[in-house]
Amino acid sequence: MTINFIPNDPNAVTDMQQRQQDARPDRPAGRANFNYEAHAAEAPFGVNQRDFLFWQSREAALAAVEAWETYAGNLARWSQGPRIDISLTYNDGETVGPRRLNAYYDTQGVRFFDFNDGTTTTFSAASTDTVSHEVGHALLDSQRPELFNSPLPEVGAFHEAFGDVVALLTALSDQATRIKLLEITPDLSQPNFVEASSEYLSAAILKQFGNVNPSKPRRALNTFKWQLPSTLPAGKFEDPPELLTRESHNFSRVFTGAFYDTLRGVFAASGAGSEAALLTAAQTCGRLLVEAVRQTPETARYFQSVGRAMVKADGQINNGANREIIGKAFSDHDIMLGSAAMTAPTAALAGPPPKILKASATIAPSTLSDLRERIGAKGARFAIRPLAMLGEGVAEAVHRREVPLDDIDTRLRGVVAFAAEPVLIGRSGARAAVLGALPEHNRTEDEVGAFVETLLRNGRIELDGKPKAAAKTAKKKKGLVAAAAADDASSNNVRTHVIRTVGGKRVLTRIRFLCGCCI
Repeated sequence: MTINFIPNDPNAVTDMQQRQQDARPDRPAGRANFNYEAHAAEAPFGVNQRDFLFWQSREAALAAVEAWETYAGNLARWSQGPRIDISLTYNDGETVGPRRLNAYYDTQGVRFFDFNDGTTTTFSAASTDTVSHEVGHALLDSQRPELFNSPLPEVGAFHEAFGDVVALLTALSDQATRIKLLEITPDLSQPNFVEASSEYLSAAILKQFGNVNPSKPRRALNTFKWQLPSTLPAGKFEDPPELLTRESHNFSRVFTGAFYDTLRGVFAASGAGSEAALLTAAQTCGRLLVEAVRQTPETARYFQSVGRAMVKADGQINNGANREIIGKAFSDHDIMLGSAAMTAPTAALAGPPPKILKASATIAPSTLSDLRERIGAKGARFAIRPLAMLGEGVAEAVHRREVPLDDIDTRLRGVVAFAAEPVLIGRSGARAAVLGALPEHNRTEDEVGAFVETLLRNGRIELDGKPKAAAKTAKKKKGLVAAAAADDASSNNVRTHVIRTVGGKRVLTRIRFLCGCCI
């Protein structure tokens, strides 16, 4: 039986109209799956019917996972188990009123909402863009669950970029979409409905709030340039869309732009210009990204880290055919790769080189002791894994630095965040050696501080009491914390973080990734 389906976004129907098609079959046994709400049998329901919303969102979610499996391999489970929920008009008791112009991923499911402004009801689950973006968060979480709770600005921004990239690759998995896209822009160099994200939600935000940050769709075709996140404005809902800030959705556009330019370059290099060549280019870039993500150290400079790993992956998979394309695409956004430096020995360590097995690595106690001294992390415990893609004999040792948040706001006294500090360890002669740079605790603390400031400015942490900068920090970092205290909107906005007690410590903890069209 056929269903009505919008293959891209309700506001992109002038380019890709709603169509009738067969509903996708259920996921095969033994693969990651979804929990669905009660629903009617498939039929071509009208767009204003709830059963249309069910079949539309189901089709979009399955399309995202099926596209993923063409470039990333079969998906056996999500980060928390074999199934996640798809909620069509979710009620969490917190996302109310205009805040329901929203969607999010919370590890247990992808959540969508409805909002009636008195004349029109907007359903976030009606957009394939929006659904596939949220499924993208879940897909990344299935590969690197430790990234979900990272307090590093670039890691959070990458999570959002990954969602936009999954939405892009989902769109390009559809043949009719590829054909229409190439009619509009044969070389992908012109603005188009595929590289624009969630136009429908952005239009509803614009109508409700005017010219605010999410009132225009994020675009993969952009010229945003990377800067240190701590040197950018913290970002807030009222900012104009054109302003680059370190807020996760906003800053994500830098990486998404680099990925899209990589895709454009790979497609151009094929010389074919056909929709089939575009599919091949999309799957090639998707595979490079996923292989990179699986092996990339969780560093403060995560955009660069992923770009470098994409070059390494291309060397292994494609004999380096796309190395220059990737490098240029990232450098055009001021992300300089220099991927060879990533694994160059920079300091000898005590002890022998790591012992590498297929699925595990061992680093000598003397090497780890030396490493603790060098990074100023006495008593640190390391998570160790092999990174075969980065070279033979390379291991990663990660410890999580405890960063006190007392100095940022009085309500955060006694609260800490844990930030990853990875070190690559390989060989130089018969000795263990640091590959690339060692982490610096001052940089880690600065990055976490900038991240928390942005959360405070946007009211994303569940806190008690009124905002007040700690006196010590107000003197040391007036620009950082006074702004956070002054602009804290904690009584109004949907939270992404709470404070939980873990091992006797009060820890800043993420509970969800919100859609970019949110307050």
